[in-house]
Amino acid sequence: MFKFYRYLFPGLIALALGFRLGAILIIRPAPVIDEPIHLKVAQQFGPGLPAIAQLRDYPSATGPFFYVLFGNLGALFGYNLTLLRVTVFAMALGSLLLFYRVLKRLLPADNPLPAVALLATAPYFPALAGVFMTEHFALFLGLAALLYYLRFHDTGRPLDAMLSLLFATLAIYTRSYFIFLPAAFIIADIVANRPSSLARPSSFVPHLSSFRNAALWLVPILAFLPMALLWRGLAPPFYQHMYHPGFQWQNASSLFIWTGVFFLPWVWHEVRPWHLLALLAIPAVLLAPSPGLGITRSVLKLLPHPLALDAACLFGVIGLLWLIRLAPLVLKPESRVAAIGALLLVAGLLVSGPAVYERYLLPGIPLMLIRARPGTRPGLALAWAGLFQLPLALVHILHLAG
Repeated sequence: MFKFYRYLFPGLIALALGFRLGAILIIRPAPVIDEPIHLKVAQQFGPGLPAIAQLRDYPSATGPFFYVLFGNLGALFGYNLTLLRVTVFAMALGSLLLFYRVLKRLLPADNPLPAVALLATAPYFPALAGVFMTEHFALFLGLAALLYYLRFHDTGRPLDAMLSLLFATLAIYTRSYFIFLPAAFIIADIVANRPSSLARPSSFVPHLSSFRNAALWLVPILAFLPMALLWRGLAPPFYQHMYHPGFQWQNASSLFIWTGVFFLPWVWHEVRPWHLLALLAIPAVLLAPSPGLGITRSVLKLLPHPLALDAACLFGVIGLLWLIRLAPLVLKPESRVAAIGALLLVAGLLVSGPAVYERYLLPGIPLMLIRARPGTRPGLALAWAGLFQLPLALVHILHLAG
């Protein structure tokens, strides 16, 4: 049975990414989504290093590292959009490789290919792999930081810690909401070193030392403080009307619905009575029945209104149930940092102001797939990736190319 699946999962990955690369090289669509913004700002930044006045404000919500890098790299070939897209595509391939290595380290007994195929066919992964935007670049940096964090805990080598800190810092300087990642490292280390018993006074010693060890991962957050002080926020002032701290009911509804759609197959194992708390998603959905911009909203709009609302409520409940079921994994070593990271990402997006788009959930997909462990149910993973996710991804690619 394993040999059978061994060939099908790489085939799905190759089909999704081959179709995406073909659309880049053959169709060569005009700039789509936010590409005009990123091209313009990258040209303003490069070549060379930006001045403080340039960093203080610019017409984008993206961190400056993306523009410093591509401002200089793009200048080498005249900011050719096709070559910039191919560079992003290469980053997507790198993310899949990094995710494979993360899975091998966290879940060595599982076959990693089902999870990698599910990530590769998740609609926003191949679709955004062909556009000059920041999501894949930040994801690559974030997965690199996670891999070296795990390696450091296995080896204790300072170089692994330094590389994890570097990649986490660069991820935050690309998309500021990646602060969730070093925050997850901090909490995971504290939980991992919690005292086994509070009855003995000596049990407090490792507890206190765990804070000292976890403080290492504050470095990426502290390194971003100068940028946050310069902006007086987590985004350049030009876009702070859209990105600022503040809870929005649509954010809650959107995150529950999006999560429920893409993790529908994995939520039903070992359901408990207390999981009925997920029904609290229904009032959130009723307060904001239309999720934020993305594929899910487009599909729901195709349904008649009563059916669309029922579907939104159903997916919202499933999504909240999935997030609730992530919480106990904080105590399991193999999935601790992934569960904490996914929950922190969702919490951050809940309070990130009025502009949350479905693609912002992309970094949470690999983290949640670690919890799903699709390698233990390869048949279900194959069906979901091939019959649901891949068709959506291909349609989305064609939509962007059109």
